[in-house]
Amino acid sequence: MNLNREQFLKAVERGRSLLKELKKDYPELKLSPVFSRFGSRSGQCDLTTDLRKIILDFPEMLIPSEDTTRLHTALQRLMRAEKDENKNAIPELRKQCDALSAELITSRKLLAPELLLYWGDVLIEYRPGELKYESLRRLQQDERLPPGLNTVGNIRVIAGSLLSLITCRSYKMCRMEKNHLVSNTE
Repeated sequence: MNLNREQFLKAVERGRSLLKELKKDYPELKLSPVFSRFGSRSGQCDLTTDLRKIILDFPEMLIPSEDTTRLHTALQRLMRAEKDENKNAIPELRKQCDALSAELITSRKLLAPELLLYWGDVLIEYRPGELKYESLRRLQQDERLPPGLNTVGNIRVIAGSLLSLITCRSYKMCRMEKNHLVSNTE
């Protein structure tokens, strides 16, 4: 299942809320949140709700459309001009990007509630800024995180997919609800 803007924002808020809880218990890891995806449409970027930044840094996170492709191409041209220090082209390219952003984002065309813009299988992941292996191992086994996705020996800490983050308030609660359902059907 893919997500609209409202669902995406709910998943990001859940990921941020969980990170806040985990940082209290594992401050020594200095965790920072990112979006990530592996496989044919792989990529990553910092956790953000800024659609322009997502289109530039991790366009594979979005379901392809003519509008997102146009904005991505314009932003890449601007970025290349800035990197090459092409001072003559930068003002015009910036103006084009701002106009296109206004057309697509500010006008809310890409933010329409019915538009399923985000892939549901994109992950929210927490990257440790400091590798403290014992703390990392404990964190990966924390019951607030999804079972099976976080394995000891790996430095990844996965909060879950965007889709799973909007369907479960917490993995601990999901386990309890699942166990309750199983016991009620027996």
